Amino acid sequence: MRHCILIVSFILFGCAREPYQFASIDTYSLEYQITRNSKTCFALFEAGAGFDLETFDPIFSQISQSCTAIRYSRVGQGKSSKLSTELSAKNYAEIAKKLLDHLHIEQPVIFVGHSYGGMIARNFAQLYPLHTKALLLIDPGTKGVSEIIAMIDPNIVDKEIALLKDLGNRMAEERLRPDGLHNELRDLWLEYPLPDFAEIGDIKVTVIASVQDRGDDFVLGTLDAMEIRANMLEAWVNEFPHGRFLSTIKSGHFIHVDEPELVIAEFQKLLMP
Repeated sequence: MRHCILIVSFILFGCAREPYQFASIDTYSLEYQITRNSKTCFALFEAGAGFDLETFDPIFSQISQSCTAIRYSRVGQGKSSKLSTELSAKNYAEIAKKLLDHLHIEQPVIFVGHSYGGMIARNFAQLYPLHTKALLLIDPGTKGVSEIIAMIDPNIVDKEIALLKDLGNRMAEERLRPDGLHNELRDLWLEYPLPDFAEIGDIKVTVIASVQDRGDDFVLGTLDAMEIRANMLEAWVNEFPHGRFLSTIKSGHFIHVDEPELVIAEFQKLLMP
């Protein structure tokens, strides 16, 4: 959604861990991991707002067994450099492409994006069509927050959005590295269009959406809101001739954590002719 669904979910605070490899991209140092296990299957993983490369632990190992798989921590996340300027989803997509160039990955990738990472994935597909094989979007960020709230209670739209913004800012301040999340939340609330079928073109796109009550006090986290959001995502992905939509009631926002086997199975389907 245009706002970050993880606001009405939860934010995981990273534990102390050893870093992975590092790449110098522009003025930044990016933490990344690559497994070069295939010359025909290539995958790039993009985390949601506030998360680093380890959010994909439940699915990365299995997918990487038969693919050249790359996951990384965005600027301002994990052990990557601190953010020094405001960045948009488009800017992050440009940095992701530079990381692939640094790693000499010239083949098109299946771009796996969770939440805010789904917004980055859409920008990547628009900017680099020759380098995009397919999109696998896990409960992706999109637009329409105000519309969803208004469909349920038009009288609380401004109040709820203000409360959500305040909650997101407080969550960011509680982190050891608030710079990245502050920027991602700022970008999530900006009103600018995301690339659609007209800009992306005819590629395989799969969307997996959670339809589960978030169990909080926000209208946006109710089952009604989740169902409206899922319908919006389904309508969007159905614009693609090779689009596929599925929803799950078994998972919250982190479908790759709650149902890793589901995400892995959908990834494998994208490899089929």
